[in-house]
Amino acid sequence: MPFCAYCGNQLAEVSYAPCPQCGNPSNGAPRGTKAPAAAAAGGGSKTAMIVVIVLVGGFVLIAVIGILAAIAIPNILTAQERARQKRTMADIRMVSTAIEAYATDKNQYPNATSIEELRPLLSPTYLREVPVRDGWMHSLRYGTWAREKDLDSYAVVSAGKDGRFEKESLKDYEGGTTSQFDCDIVFSNGSFLQYPEGVQRSN
Repeated sequence: MPFCAYCGNQLAEVSYAPCPQCGNPSNGAPRGTKAPAAAAAGGGSKTAMIVVIVLVGGFVLIAVIGILAAIAIPNILTAQERARQKRTMADIRMVSTAIEAYATDKNQYPNATSIEELRPLLSPTYLREVPVRDGWMHSLRYGTWAREKDLDSYAVVSAGKDGRFEKESLKDYEGGTTSQFDCDIVFSNGSFLQYPEGVQRSN
């Protein structure tokens, strides 16, 4: 049978509860000591729930980022290809303008079989710097041929994204619009003969 540590009064149990006889904690704790607060019920389960919520939120965030990346990356790549295409067309037009100016002075188009041979004929008189590569860093092609008289026709051609020319001879291009970045871009005798139109796509 337990007894109060202070007064020896017989009790059912000793604890921090005051003894009915002396008023002190029956277990011998210093006078005025209160029982420690009990651990919050279910504390462990609350912590586990918080961890689960954080993990689920993290997975959801990763999934959202993945979806956004899947949408954005192709659009960014397409925009880059379109920018290269537009730069190529601008450079080809610039070279062709210089070729037309040369023809006005010489009464024939420059007699060259490549863009490298063309460069010294145009620069610096007609064009300060002659672009020799397209937006994809592939070499441009230049050629001239006769329809009615010598050197009365020419073409400046980019092979597009894939770097492969569709025709062996530049005079074989028939013209029209294209829908893929791999398609050749052709400027011939003062205008674009084959050129991109509408939404372009990669193979």
